[in-house]
Amino acid sequence: MTRKREVMVDNAKFTTNKGPWFGELPVPSGGDYDFAFISDRTGGAVHGMFEKGLEAAKQLNPDFIISIGDLVEGYWTDEAEAHGEWDRIDPMLAELGIPLFQTVGNHDYGTEAMINVWRERKGVDYYAFRYDRTLFLVANTETEPLTLPESMLQIMQQVNRELIRKPESLFMDLMRELAGEGLPAEAFKMNEDTLIDPHLSSEQIDFFERVLAENTDVDWTFVCLHQPAWKKPDPIFERLEQLLANRPYTVVSGHVHYLEVTEKHGRQYIQMGKTGGLHCFEGNGDIHHILSVKVRGGVPQFEVILLEGEGGTDTLDAYVKQAAAKG
Repeated sequence: MTRKREVMVDNAKFTTNKGPWFGELPVPSGGDYDFAFISDRTGGAVHGMFEKGLEAAKQLNPDFIISIGDLVEGYWTDEAEAHGEWDRIDPMLAELGIPLFQTVGNHDYGTEAMINVWRERKGVDYYAFRYDRTLFLVANTETEPLTLPESMLQIMQQVNRELIRKPESLFMDLMRELAGEGLPAEAFKMNEDTLIDPHLSSEQIDFFERVLAENTDVDWTFVCLHQPAWKKPDPIFERLEQLLANRPYTVVSGHVHYLEVTEKHGRQYIQMGKTGGLHCFEGNGDIHHILSVKVRGGVPQFEVILLEGEGGTDTLDAYVKQAAAKG
């Protein structure tokens, strides 16, 4: 029996041989296998933490790694500066020696310049791949560029330049220093309702529908998103859920920098914490981590790999979002 390993691109839209991945999937053995998710490093990466996360992922000796987005600070309006930041990150990913697949995030793709550079370097912004009897749908939740005031963009770019020069600096300290009185206090407050603003596209779901129809024999399907699209009413995402309704699946996102598991439709929707990114919210999900996935008998088993202090591991159980009590 031929074991499948295949990357699938929407040829109706993309005419490129480039992709947001490094390395080639190994030949499946037909048995159990492992992979890992890494999460956001942006909003002022904690010095050395992302590198620690990459090393922890490498030590797991997985068959491949998936980034859930936001690997560069981004928001550049100058393409040369955008290329410069990717020039520092991409070699770190390529030199791991483990196949790595990227999901596009808002920092990676949030301005016209960032979109142009992504397309030039990485080609496609959504795709799918199959590894043996597991299917992965890698979506783009950033199809509409963010509309930030020019003054805010300039401040963020100044902060990014300082972080490149002094990577041990703290993002929020630099923001306050550079913005002064020009930035209202509200800008420093994190609010999940305004932070989460996903924009998928119907063409992506059309593509995923074709991929799903051609891969009905898989044991499990993963949906990789940057933003947790299930937290906002969205008919496009709901259409994808309907396409998945009759198969086992797991959804994995990042963006909020807070590990939280939502149980929906009898499946797990995992919002990862951060892998070096900015502290955003208080609580037990405010951790730096990666996610180890062991596929055993076609079913994934998850383990949280902690990066702070002495490290260690945890289960997902402690991060399940509790349903609101009914009055």
